[in-house]
Amino acid sequence: MQLRAQGDAIPQQRASAQTLLVVGCVSLALFFTSYVGNALTVAVPFFVDLYNCPPHLVTLAISGYATALACVLLPASIWARHKGNKSLFVYGLVGCALTTALITIAPTVWMLFVGRLLQGASSALCLSTAMALIAEQVPAKQRFGAIGIAVCLTYTGVSTSLSFSGIIIDHIGYEWMFYFSAAAFALLSFAATKLPASQVKAHSHNRLPLTRIVFFALAIGLFLLSLTTLATQPLAPYGLVVAVLLLALVAQRDYVLSKRHQLHKVANADAGDAAAHAQKNSSIPEVVIPVHFLLHNRAFLACFLVSVTAYFSVMAEPVLLALFSQFTLGLSASVAGFIIVVQPVTIAVVSALTGRLTRYLSGNAVVTLGLIIQTLALGSFVFIDETTTPLGLIIRQLFVGTGFAFFSAPNTTLLTFAVGKANFALASSTQQVGRSLGQACSLALVSLIISAVVTALPSSALYPVQFAHATVIILAISAVSGLLGIASSAYGWYLARKATKEQATPESSVANTNEERVSANTEVVAD
Repeated sequence: MQLRAQGDAIPQQRASAQTLLVVGCVSLALFFTSYVGNALTVAVPFFVDLYNCPPHLVTLAISGYATALACVLLPASIWARHKGNKSLFVYGLVGCALTTALITIAPTVWMLFVGRLLQGASSALCLSTAMALIAEQVPAKQRFGAIGIAVCLTYTGVSTSLSFSGIIIDHIGYEWMFYFSAAAFALLSFAATKLPASQVKAHSHNRLPLTRIVFFALAIGLFLLSLTTLATQPLAPYGLVVAVLLLALVAQRDYVLSKRHQLHKVANADAGDAAAHAQKNSSIPEVVIPVHFLLHNRAFLACFLVSVTAYFSVMAEPVLLALFSQFTLGLSASVAGFIIVVQPVTIAVVSALTGRLTRYLSGNAVVTLGLIIQTLALGSFVFIDETTTPLGLIIRQLFVGTGFAFFSAPNTTLLTFAVGKANFALASSTQQVGRSLGQACSLALVSLIISAVVTALPSSALYPVQFAHATVIILAISAVSGLLGIASSAYGWYLARKATKEQATPESSVANTNEERVSANTEVVAD
């Protein structure tokens, strides 16, 4: 009996070790991708002096990371279904190690821009497969805890990059942020090769829609680049038109394919229905833009619109505060870093309380409440000027972080209920694209407004005043975008209440409501 017990314990220990390896690799990958993605936020003045160029060119180079994420995330999720999640995850880590090391030797601001594009593209390979690896390799009982660790380390990466990057820049040199990160990515890529083999069969029988993938990535990149340079380049308006036409072409083709193969039937399907539909239609093609979700699943559409508008609303604010603190208030990079780190720290702390809040309010109500708090806090930034104190910025940051924490995790949970487990991987990637697109557009808006409003030289006495004026304009636009997010959330709330009334019967309405509320609370706490 003792030998048998020892024999049973060996596979359990091996499975536990594999689970620990998966969670560790994914969580650390999310930590370092978020770290390098935000590490240069407080470094704009440094690069202005280093490359002797205007600040809007440096912000363009820094925002290249988010631009690449928006371009590559959806194509990466398609590629993962062909190559397998593990393979693409390893490729992404190797790419991150190489590009992060090469950024340190960028001789010009444009080479820095190219390096950030490649770094963001490599990170997209990791981000598009990270949660899929956890869902695939981690047992169901441990999955929620694993996701919680991964999310926690993501916010920790943002926090440490914002707080410590200023200290490193002021006292050691920005290169050391990337030397350390490149070495960490290299070690992670080696560890990731030891991950268990994929348990999900790759869709190698379907051809990759390479033409549509290239057109989609080109359209997103051209749109963001044209938006960023709209005030400085005469050809930028034509670039916007070409980008919109390319996106429309890809969307139209995907719509035809979705309609021909009746993909709308699985837009709200559970795992069983989706599998049955896939068996009947073994030649279902890959779609780049999931129009069957966006057109036939209004609950998913509402969650997607919340992601785009809310991230567009909030993501310019940390970059602006870093620049405002240094250019207008004359603070050091270290102090600016500690001011803007208040927001991600608040998000990490308050996110743990959202699960308890959903015991008293529905998920849609919590999302709407969070967006209202975030929008009001962003609106308060229109009153800042060169006399604003660091304490005033910190207080505003606390409210922005609280609002963000309230809406972020519940909105992701609502998305999982909207599409079902069978479609969660694609829907999650689509939501991530919406977030990245909102973030990239937000950073493009920063470069656009600064280049249009700030005409004085950085060394002149007029420059801080003009920069403060540009900051107020950008944050006012951000607050208006927050109103669109509130409207999208309210629409999702209306759809949920309508669906509940239509589906509930007099005998089972109370039981169904309680069951859904318990399930929703479990998911929100896990997030």
